Amino acid sequence: MIQNTVHNLTFEQIQFLNRGPTYVSPCQLHILTKSSFTLAQLVTKQMIPLRRHLIKLFTKYSVDLSRRMNFEKEIQLAFNESFLTQMPPMLEHHALYEKQIIQSIKYQLNKDHLILRRTADDKNTYYLGHLDEFQQKSNEYIENSNSFEFIAIINENHTEQQQLKEVIQSLDVEFDKLYQRKLINKDYQMKFSMGKKTNIKLLNVYFLPRKDQDDNLLVEPRFSSFKNTPIDILANYLESILRPLFENYSRSTTFLSGGDFIQKLDYCCKQPNVLQPQTNFVTFKIHNLSMDVSHASLLRALGTFLVSPLVDNLFYKLSSQGIEELMALVLKNIFFTFNKKLYRVTKGCPLNLPITDLLCNIYLHDWQMSLLRQIRLNDSFYGRYHNIGFFTWNASTDYLERLFDELQQTLDSDIKLTTFIDTRVEFLNAVIENTKGILETHVYHNPNEQLFLLPYAKNHPRLRHRQWFRYALIRAGQYCSSFEDFEDERRYIEMSFLTNGYSLDFVEYHLRQFNSKFFRSEYQIKDINHHTYRILRHELFRLIDEQKRELIEVQQLQ
Repeated sequence: MIQNTVHNLTFEQIQFLNRGPTYVSPCQLHILTKSSFTLAQLVTKQMIPLRRHLIKLFTKYSVDLSRRMNFEKEIQLAFNESFLTQMPPMLEHHALYEKQIIQSIKYQLNKDHLILRRTADDKNTYYLGHLDEFQQKSNEYIENSNSFEFIAIINENHTEQQQLKEVIQSLDVEFDKLYQRKLINKDYQMKFSMGKKTNIKLLNVYFLPRKDQDDNLLVEPRFSSFKNTPIDILANYLESILRPLFENYSRSTTFLSGGDFIQKLDYCCKQPNVLQPQTNFVTFKIHNLSMDVSHASLLRALGTFLVSPLVDNLFYKLSSQGIEELMALVLKNIFFTFNKKLYRVTKGCPLNLPITDLLCNIYLHDWQMSLLRQIRLNDSFYGRYHNIGFFTWNASTDYLERLFDELQQTLDSDIKLTTFIDTRVEFLNAVIENTKGILETHVYHNPNEQLFLLPYAKNHPRLRHRQWFRYALIRAGQYCSSFEDFEDERRYIEMSFLTNGYSLDFVEYHLRQFNSKFFRSEYQIKDINHHTYRILRHELFRLIDEQKRELIEVQQLQ
């Protein structure tokens, strides 16, 4: 936990909070029934969302009625068995104890005007600080940002519902104009219109804390879900038709993941004369792109992409001009509320808007073309993952720095480009090193971050952490070029889980699961050495190939 203030929390309370925001106190549903509904009533209420998912699943796959009824019955029985079984006395005592701890923490925070929030870096860490300071920072961010435009105060005379109605009506007018100009047909007009939809809402904004290098408090905005907002259907539809086209268009210069990057680099550096003793590695990063890029720049890059001869220009009965104008409507109508005020996003896009990642990638693909031409002239390895890029360089570093200066000028004025050139660099949480013409790689851990942190998991944290254990081991095998580095990383992963309260049985079980999945024989599992590690690494790289084949097959079906 990051503590930024003097507090009166006890050691016992701090120990509990050090488990992080991902920790879920056990059996709180059972404890809740001590003071309100019966447990059976609560379980029935909890079953409703599961029933909705089952209905969607059965509708999609047309399951036979008798099988459907039998499955629903078995699910209900399993659900009841899981939740209606009486707790053992020891577990009930522990659950009551943790409930009291949580209540005492809430009381103390409220009494001392403190705030407890998860951190903006998506790690399993709390921030503890002054509530007044946090609120002041949040207000200043909104007031000083040139990405937001104040629209109106929300009060009794101008309610949120009235503001929402005006936004929807304005959008419907624009859809009608596009229909009159024959840029969309009647089906699209009805599909995108939200006028007759129910449960439509405006976005709201909240803030998460982080600390800078000088230990000062900074805040970052987070937007609530775009589901059921006025632009929800339109943004999702545009994303669904454009993403497969762009991914196919940009595949040769894009890293799909860290494992994909390492596999491609490893293969490239094994080719003759690619990695020489003097070869430099180069990384670059474009900062705050999603919030600082202008809408005009995004639309300009989108237009360039849409008219490319390499892109199919049919777009499901939409012209390139129609798509551009629909995208402009999305960007123009990102409204949100904060402290009883209505704002509009005038620059950049929220990260959780479905179309944001795609638009930023299209923008960067267009931006990188002049750099890519120089790299291809030098026969270098190149790839980009979202807003960060990597390539090899055998020519003059002075020339490269001048090239980066020119590229900085082509970015929007508020966007900063940083670069790093050396024989040892960090990229996608990997250390990449040229040791006298030999490629060496392993997992990178930021020395400025707290050790043994698990990622923040919003839903089903134990399930997410089980998946992350497997992912972290797969990443270790793909990243670590030496057996010794892999063993060090494996021990680090195990310590991370043990430090965060997971049992040794949990760690050993999931390690056995990993070994049985990727080692070909019991002998290899019992005697892991340099030779068997090479076999393991080959299997883990083969996993990347399978994932890429599946992705291409999905794209071909779309």
